[in-house]
Amino acid sequence: MRRPPGTPFAAIAGTILAMLLLFMPPGVRAGGPRWVAGSSYFSPSVMGHPIIIPGGKLICFFDLGDLSPTVTKAQADALVASARLWNNVPTAAFNIAGGGNLAEDVNGTNVTVSSTGVVTMPVDLRSTATSRQIGVVYDEDGSVINALYGPGASDPSDCQKDSVFTYVDNFSTAGTLAHGVMLINGLCAMTSTQLTNLQYQIARAFGRLAGLDWSSTNEEMFVGDQITTEGLQGWPVMHPVERLCDESGNACMPNMTTLRPDDMAALSRLYPVTSANIGSFISKKLTVPNTISVTGTIHFKNGQGMQGVNVVLRPLVNGEPDIRYTVTAVSGVLYQGNAGNRVNGPDDAQGNALDRFGSSDPSLEGYFDLSDVALPSGVTSSDYQLTFEPINPEYVEEFSVGPYVTGQVTPSGTMPVITLHGLTAGSSVTEDVVIDDSAGDTTATSRGVGSSEEEPSQLAAGGEWMGQLDAPGQTVWFAWRARANREFTIEGEALDASGQDSQDKARLVLGMWNGTADAGTLPAIGTLQPLNGDVVGLTTLPVATTADGEVRLGIADARGDGRPDYLYRGRVLYADTVSPARLPVSGGPILIAGMGFHLNSTVTVNGNPAEVTSVSPTEITAIAPASGGTTGNVLVEVEDPQTLGMAAIEDGLSYEAENGDLLAVVTAPSGSVDMGVPLPFTVRALDETGQIPASGVTVTFRVTEGAAALGCGAASCSVVTGEDGTAAVLVSAASTALTQITASLSNGATTLAEFTGVAPPSISAVTPNLYLAIGATTTWNPQGLVLNNGAPVAGQSVSWTPMGIGATVTEQNGVSNSGGLVSSQIAAGPLGAGDVVPVDACLTASSTCTQFMVLAVHTQTAALAALSGTTQNISAAQSLSPVVLRVTDAIGHPMAGAVVTFYETTYAWTEPCPQHGRCPAAPVLGQQTVQLTSLADGSVTLVPSANDGQPERLIVTAVTGDAAVLNFQIEQYP
Repeated sequence: MRRPPGTPFAAIAGTILAMLLLFMPPGVRAGGPRWVAGSSYFSPSVMGHPIIIPGGKLICFFDLGDLSPTVTKAQADALVASARLWNNVPTAAFNIAGGGNLAEDVNGTNVTVSSTGVVTMPVDLRSTATSRQIGVVYDEDGSVINALYGPGASDPSDCQKDSVFTYVDNFSTAGTLAHGVMLINGLCAMTSTQLTNLQYQIARAFGRLAGLDWSSTNEEMFVGDQITTEGLQGWPVMHPVERLCDESGNACMPNMTTLRPDDMAALSRLYPVTSANIGSFISKKLTVPNTISVTGTIHFKNGQGMQGVNVVLRPLVNGEPDIRYTVTAVSGVLYQGNAGNRVNGPDDAQGNALDRFGSSDPSLEGYFDLSDVALPSGVTSSDYQLTFEPINPEYVEEFSVGPYVTGQVTPSGTMPVITLHGLTAGSSVTEDVVIDDSAGDTTATSRGVGSSEEEPSQLAAGGEWMGQLDAPGQTVWFAWRARANREFTIEGEALDASGQDSQDKARLVLGMWNGTADAGTLPAIGTLQPLNGDVVGLTTLPVATTADGEVRLGIADARGDGRPDYLYRGRVLYADTVSPARLPVSGGPILIAGMGFHLNSTVTVNGNPAEVTSVSPTEITAIAPASGGTTGNVLVEVEDPQTLGMAAIEDGLSYEAENGDLLAVVTAPSGSVDMGVPLPFTVRALDETGQIPASGVTVTFRVTEGAAALGCGAASCSVVTGEDGTAAVLVSAASTALTQITASLSNGATTLAEFTGVAPPSISAVTPNLYLAIGATTTWNPQGLVLNNGAPVAGQSVSWTPMGIGATVTEQNGVSNSGGLVSSQIAAGPLGAGDVVPVDACLTASSTCTQFMVLAVHTQTAALAALSGTTQNISAAQSLSPVVLRVTDAIGHPMAGAVVTFYETTYAWTEPCPQHGRCPAAPVLGQQTVQLTSLADGSVTLVPSANDGQPERLIVTAVTGDAAVLNFQIEQYP
């Protein structure tokens, strides 16, 4: 059935789906048979056989109405009879005859289509009316055509396309046509010129109903307008596209009622005259003894058949091919051209199995059949030239030539020219051809070969790979883990043997499954059409995730095809994380980790462009712009401006606190506290899980009730959290009333400290505790504060006395300074498990004392946190800052005396990885191990080794206790 011009296929399917498309093939088998029985629906015994008219006798039943106001029924019947050119092929057991009339005048009153697509038509036109094999409808006013094919389908301004329509709606399981319809447009039967062309179009329609398909013969003469009389003499009636006639009514070809050698050979091939049937065709002659036959198989160099090659046979006259007698066939015409794929499924849009048509026998994949070819008139023997050529890539869908309906495939390698000598009537030649320079076996760089849906390959680390679909029905599978709230792009770029993008090789389709999806199910999302990208040969699939988990990618050819020349480049453009996760409103450096990044990648943050500073396949560094007043989570996007592929993280980073960040109290004054005594209020910002510190965000401290003084000296203090997520301010009670200090983030998260002030003692501990690793020693300088009615007192003498073994006071007496602070030096340790050593600090002039504690803590539970310097990414000309880490115990107290071992490896800085190929190995410039012991505040400070002005990457692993490990990388780029 042919789609009317300008009418989308979906519109046709919507109107005639219920009845007319029930048995419609998904496409055609051109260059010979139009249909070939497949592995489903038809009997197994006829698989791979052309579907033909039973017995070679096509019987027509005619409409009772007139064809047009100027053409009566009788004249129309005669016109149809005059178009039965196919009856005159002497070597074809085929005949078109009239079987009588239909029971009615078929018109727009008895052929209708409802708004829901239900077709109503006379009983003897329906698919079940197999006793009326071919119904011929005279559509006087075009209303029947418009009903079935959509408004305007019968437009007489385009009669070269709209004059005759055919469709077949029933095949027998024995591989024969059971019922079909020919619709003749009365609007194209008004003038004598129109009737001449109409006769020709009816003849073509009979060829289609007979099971013939379009042929690509002598098509080269239309390239560059090199049309010759000889070329047109060999140009078949069954050419796919009208190139000469137009809406002006010009003749569609010279001698329109004369079949060409290609037409006659194709019909004889479908309906050969044999000794078994010649009795029913007494005017015909046996086919095989009166024709020549050239058959064979075209092979890739690995032995696989090469499908879709136009095979051309021409007699030689004085060594030159005589194009008047050109005959063609297409390799693999009996083999399945579209068996479906794992992405789109095995069925067509109507739910019919695609493997109904075309054999699954691999021996037919490259087979061609140029049998039943008549010798030129008056010639008893001739040399022939056998050549091989691609099919015009525009010959697809309703105009397709060969087994490939949805897209032609260019041959692989150099096609030979073969001379066959001395062929006479009855000659039979087999020519098996191996294309030595064709595409070969799977290359070493191909990934995913041998994978399965149950055992997919792991995706390449860089997200890009070379692949190959080299076997029919093959699907390549990959799996990886993706995070929630990510958008990313899958790309499959079809290539030819030279590695160039190609529209005429594989037609890739892409499907994405959840990792837990059962094998055999359709994908959660997949491409409906191949080659949908903005680059030649490119198929793209955008994907969005809603939860963390494994995902599975399937890559297939849209036809379920597979050949050695189906090379492709695959890519997953995916952004996984952004660090740091939080930035100040002024913006700053970020690192995007993911895969599939190209050097031309662009980055936007909250829709604003970021300055990209370096790109590798797995990392992009950029400078995020200022927030422009926005706070909270914003979208981060990476785009490839060439392919328009995009990767996005919905909550990629946050200006200031993320939307779900929390605040937790580490230490805070509570209950009754000494007035005028500064006490630390420390909070930790955490992500929404409460597990990961939120560094670099601003915590604002305010007095929200009562009276207190903040350490910054203002009504509110803003403090940026360190790498461990902590921020602190000193708070001094200023009254005996209930006081609240509130700490808040920009996202609204808050926590508070509540206390009341009381009259202070003469001395209090400012740094009351030292947490010392068991068995370690350190020097501690505790501080006390001497106050009088809340005011600091200078010049007061204080004595320091240890109250146990494990602490020695090296400065036993001290004097308070102008701020009331007094200090001592204590040599602490070693301590055993559970040891606690008090140290008393007492005013000499009175019995007022305060107590300090040295407490033993286990190193096994030690933890490491970065305070500063671990995320440096600077120019090689700049100097690195020290790296400061903090060791804490299991509760979070700073741990003194813990040994921290730093393992440092210095690599030469290398350029980002190339777009294709392997990343260069970075030379190791040096290695060293450094051990440091934490101070009283738990800190250790590593001074990175000097780089002498050279670009380097320093990889460091810090280890302490039984399980505390902290890895970081420092980069000095050129």
